[in-house]
Amino acid sequence: MTKLSRRNFIKGYTLIPFISPAIAMARLSDYSSLNVDSKEAWVRKARREIPASQDSFFQTAGIGPSPKSVMNMVNKKLHFQNKGPVHPKISKVMSAIEGGLRNKLGKTFGAEANEVALTHSTSEGINIASWAINWNKGDEVMITNQEHPANTIPWYSISTRFGIKIKRLNFDVNTDIVNEIEKNITKKTRMVSIPHVSRNNGRALTVNESKLIAGILKKRNIRYHLDGAQGPLCIPFNFHELECDYYSTCGHKWILGPKGTGAFFCRKDILDQTRLTWTGSHSHSSMDQLGNYTLLPEARRFEFGTRALATFAGFDEAINWNNSIGINKILKRIDQLVVFAIEDWTNRGFKVSSPTSIGQRSGVFVIQLPKNCNGWKIYEALQLNDFTFTSPVDAPNDLRVAIHFFNTRNEIKNTFDLISNYCVRESF
Repeated sequence: MTKLSRRNFIKGYTLIPFISPAIAMARLSDYSSLNVDSKEAWVRKARREIPASQDSFFQTAGIGPSPKSVMNMVNKKLHFQNKGPVHPKISKVMSAIEGGLRNKLGKTFGAEANEVALTHSTSEGINIASWAINWNKGDEVMITNQEHPANTIPWYSISTRFGIKIKRLNFDVNTDIVNEIEKNITKKTRMVSIPHVSRNNGRALTVNESKLIAGILKKRNIRYHLDGAQGPLCIPFNFHELECDYYSTCGHKWILGPKGTGAFFCRKDILDQTRLTWTGSHSHSSMDQLGNYTLLPEARRFEFGTRALATFAGFDEAINWNNSIGINKILKRIDQLVVFAIEDWTNRGFKVSSPTSIGQRSGVFVIQLPKNCNGWKIYEALQLNDFTFTSPVDAPNDLRVAIHFFNTRNEIKNTFDLISNYCVRESF
């Protein structure tokens, strides 16, 4: 479908503001040459494999666009399984998918296979972590002021049911998160659950910060969980290096896997101290009808029930696809593009809301708009008029422009041109 036909489809939408003829012509010009870095052949190849890259896609921090091979793998395995779901030759192939994926996730992200559970979202992992201990009235959990609802609502629920206290730490740019934790710990503190990378301001927790936090908490027998929805393939991620107890992530953002995929990492030495809440068939190694059972001696005890195996095959293919390019190569390009974005936006006389220093900056890039410019309105205008996809965040004058490796400098520049032009209008 062409851009012109899509534009005609929505031209009656009442929220669409005026677009200058020059901008409109630029949008209808040779799109591939407009947005691809001419010297980066591997980027051009990757973009051809990602259908959504025909638009200026800066919403990977919400939902990443999958390569064709990922969707093809899901489709292939669905049709293969449906030929005979209980046929021994078919069920044997399908049942091997999850074990292979756990092993691959462990090798890719610094964990042992028995420390990896396959989930369906980051939220599922957060709930596993939040119910990992037996809560008592007056117990305390620490989260931050930069949380996604997925790392907020579970704690609200536990607070409502058990009367625990929620403490919010300051995770603004350049604050001392280690000191924040130290000064807020009490004898009632039971868990710290904070972002690896904030979806709201783009701040990344450094490896050194995480190790210091882990050291503080382990001495006090306080559990340590990281919300990694924005972690793997956005910044370097190695589970063991971070020294946290638990790590929750998903496959559908920066990894570019299918929706409905995720992973929960649990340190093997804390497995038996981690309580189960949801469980069922496949969590156990043995059981009888008299109340006797033993759980699997690995993190997959958190998995249960009938599983969407074809979707996990797509998750596996997403890891393969990224590894075929080179994860370090991907991460290096993301950082280069973020540096370019910092320079371009600030050279226009505007401010950047996310961190600009190495270590704390990430692909979750957040810009500050002029006071007369509302992030939600800019977001709506960009997607409706310009097929440019960004995200509003909590601060009304901020806009998230999530930068992945398949984005280009020209895309960033053109998007900032559009935003600047919208923002010169008063009260937009």
